[in-house]
Amino acid sequence: MKTIRQIADEIGESKDKVKYQVGKLPSNYLVKVGKITHVTDDGIAKIKEIMVGKGVGNSLGKNREITHFLPSEENQLYKILNTELEAKNKLIIALQEELATERAHGRQQADRLAGLAAQLAELNRNNQILLGSEQSRTNPALMNGVKHEEQSESETATRRGFLNWFSKKNKANGGKLQ
Repeated sequence: MKTIRQIADEIGESKDKVKYQVGKLPSNYLVKVGKITHVTDDGIAKIKEIMVGKGVGNSLGKNREITHFLPSEENQLYKILNTELEAKNKLIIALQEELATERAHGRQQADRLAGLAAQLAELNRNNQILLGSEQSRTNPALMNGVKHEEQSESETATRRGFLNWFSKKNKANGGKLQ
């Protein structure tokens, strides 16, 4: 027979944990001597079985190594989850490879588009040159030898005449527009 403190020291657990487990034992495993409760040898074996078997304690004392064994159902669940995780990781890798391929294709398309834009700019520039030369051939003022400066002066005079007419009409109405 041993006290709760002796059992706790032997298996390397706290007195409170051992006392809790002793409280679960049937009374035939306990012997009360004064105020101190002693546990029979069968009760000690039960306590050790419960506490050491659950990984709560072992014979190594305070520096014990706790070992946890999973029941077979938990092992099955672990295997299933591990298999699903591996499948999802493979899917992620495949999607990353597909994304890399799509990005490379996008870069190729962007480069091709940049080349086509450069060609379009060159064609537009050539078109402007051709349009300017065509206009200079078909413009009657240029064909008759009228200089561009003389044409500008005549246009300016026409504009001045219109503005003068407008301001004369405005003065006639007392500065009010109709």
